[in-house]
Amino acid sequence: MSLHLRFDQYDAIFGDDPEAYLSFLDTLEATLAKSKRNLIQAAASQDWNVISATRHSLKPTMTLLGAEPINDLLHEWRPTMSDLDATLLDRMLSQVLEAVSEKKAKTE
Repeated sequence: MSLHLRFDQYDAIFGDDPEAYLSFLDTLEATLAKSKRNLIQAAASQDWNVISATRHSLKPTMTLLGAEPINDLLHEWRPTMSDLDATLLDRMLSQVLEAVSEKKAKTE
């Protein structure tokens, strides 16, 4: 699944301050990497507290970036599921992290 990510809202906020934008992107990248790691581990251990909290915290950012398919996938995950396959989520979050990294390179 290919995501069509966009940074236009962030461009509007930080467009005239590349230093602040880079700082924001660094923080975003670190936060998303941690969220990805937490979700993959939580899926493997069926830790619904972590899944629920991380899903909730990611939703606004994924919406702003145009990565709603990630929200949709996480919304489908339910405690009644006996086995969570995080493969697709891993790929999609990797795409988001790659896009953030590319945006950082263009902003520097």
